[in-house]
Amino acid sequence: MSTAQGNIFLTAENLAFSLPLLLVCGTYAFFKFVPLQYGIPVLGGLALLIKMQSQVQAQRDEKLTKMDDKAIDDLANELEGEEKSDKDNKKKLTAKKRAQVEQRLAAERKQYAKQNKKGSADDDDGDDYLETFAKGGTKKKK
Repeated sequence: MSTAQGNIFLTAENLAFSLPLLLVCGTYAFFKFVPLQYGIPVLGGLALLIKMQSQVQAQRDEKLTKMDDKAIDDLANELEGEEKSDKDNKKKLTAKKRAQVEQRLAAERKQYAKQNKKGSADDDDGDDYLETFAKGGTKKKK
């Protein structure tokens, strides 16, 4: 079996042999169904994009070949510095979040302990709301 699904007709070799026929049929269909006033500019634009991409790649390759060892070492050190600073930032953020969670939990524990000291086990949780209603609200008026 040549592929994972066991299809003996869909292989890379058969695709390579059929590419010329696919190209001819695709070109014919393009010019048959797309008007020339729209098709030619589209093809020109695609050719221009491909040429620009190849020129950009050539410039990148040229820059890499012209770099000396010192510039390559500087670039590597800069990248390592970014990775280290990213790790430090992640550590700081996790420590900060952990501290916030601990503070919130401590506040909740204090509130829970305060509520337990205030009322007995027979009291309902709704009593606090009744007390604030009876007092006239939670906000103090001046």
